[in-house]
Amino acid sequence: MSYVGFKYCPFCGGEMPQNNMMKFCPFCGEEHSLSDKKKLDIDKREMLAQQTPSINKDIENKKTHEISITSKFQNMQLQEVEDFEYCSIMLKYAIDANILIESLKKVLLRSVFAIRLAVDNMPSLIVYKAKKEDIIGLYKIFMESQSSISMIPGEFNDSPSIEEVFSKFNKLSLKMQEDIRSIPLNLWIGDSISGIFAIRYGESKDGILVITNKNIYILYKYAANTEFRWLIISYALLLKIVGKNNSLQFIYNNERVESVDFFNNLELVEAFKTISHIVMI
Repeated sequence: MSYVGFKYCPFCGGEMPQNNMMKFCPFCGEEHSLSDKKKLDIDKREMLAQQTPSINKDIENKKTHEISITSKFQNMQLQEVEDFEYCSIMLKYAIDANILIESLKKVLLRSVFAIRLAVDNMPSLIVYKAKKEDIIGLYKIFMESQSSISMIPGEFNDSPSIEEVFSKFNKLSLKMQEDIRSIPLNLWIGDSISGIFAIRYGESKDGILVITNKNIYILYKYAANTEFRWLIISYALLLKIVGKNNSLQFIYNNERVESVDFFNNLELVEAFKTISHIVMI
């Protein structure tokens, strides 16, 4: 309300402030002249700045993140093969190797010994330049046997350098660079790396989560002087992914569950966002 033009208050007769305007703080009810407005705005901003981090933290701590893996993602992967004459398949991981071998020996034109040798030596190029018409059937067999793979349409580099696979490899910590170098390089063939995170997995306190466009890679070891092991999960094997309380849970279609823990909530949120951009189409 402007009081310009009134020298005395028409209600109480008191002298009115000239060349000014009176305002009241909605928070405390105190009077503030127009000249105090700048200071008032600063005080409000400071108060909100103090409140916002704690509010955001409370929201993040209570919020459960969840992604459902739909058939659209699986169909999208198969559609990528359609534009090529042939496709190769890198076998990355099998929950039950014997089930996979029994399924493959019915469709692959090779001896059971050769199939077993390829499965036992994962990661391995188990299908090389098959016709795209045959890939759909093979793909279903791998999915039904709960095996994680990478389909590679057309030509591909079967011996890339570590820097070609990990575009930001030199930006990783020296320890993580050393750990990743200890992993067989063909584990990554056929995938595009989207994110790398330090994690804890099971009893292992020294783990790495690598997120790609086709698989989730969990690298772990049980003691400092042991070699890294790995668990690879193709997205198509999953029903959903849940993020909560610094952990990511990977829930399979058969309700099997794998879980990794992050060292802070910010890393969890970043990993979840990375996966969301890949599978939510």
